[in-house]
Amino acid sequence: MRNASDGRNRCLTAPKAPFYIEQKGGMTVEKRKFLGVHFTCCNVYSRVYINRDKTSYQGACPRCGKRVSLRIGSGGTDARFFKAG
Repeated sequence: MRNASDGRNRCLTAPKAPFYIEQKGGMTVEKRKFLGVHFTCCNVYSRVYINRDKTSYQGACPRCGKRVSLRIGSGGTDARFFKAG
């Protein structure tokens, strides 16, 4: 964890959501799809998960909180990793 410049503590780890993670044969399995995003604003990598409506991938930079949304639709790309500024 790192203290933000404004004096607030920001946790860099997200708690596990019980309905998205399940135990199968002693292994942890994530049910939601994700994309990898390199946030150039803070030079960090994070996963961006699909929303419940399955219309876009949404997430935020784990350090500064800058939001990103990647829409799902025809004519898109099959890339799994992106850069966001």
